[in-house]
Amino acid sequence: MAKHYKCPKCEESCVSLKDKYKLGHWKIIHCRNCEARLCGQPIVLILAYVIYFWVFGGFLVWAYLEESFLPVLYLIPVWLILDYFNVEGLPMSVLRSKRQ
Repeated sequence: MAKHYKCPKCEESCVSLKDKYKLGHWKIIHCRNCEARLCGQPIVLILAYVIYFWVFGGFLVWAYLEESFLPVLYLIPVWLILDYFNVEGLPMSVLRSKRQ
């Protein structure tokens, strides 16, 4: 059974893992239960992207200084761990509805 996360508006477990992953990439999703527009917390997303950039740059510098491709391979599991924490630790926010 697929894991679902709670919607901050209706408190139902209806946000899929795929949708929660999209939130980590500045996407807006909709709750399947209450149709609320959801996004990731912007401050947390900014911090996550700073960490992503810092880790990526650090591993590239390490690979350049060692003159080896091996540190780039070490980047793969570290990147997956960062993605896991991004999905699990990212709080969701409810956006106002689009009214014209």
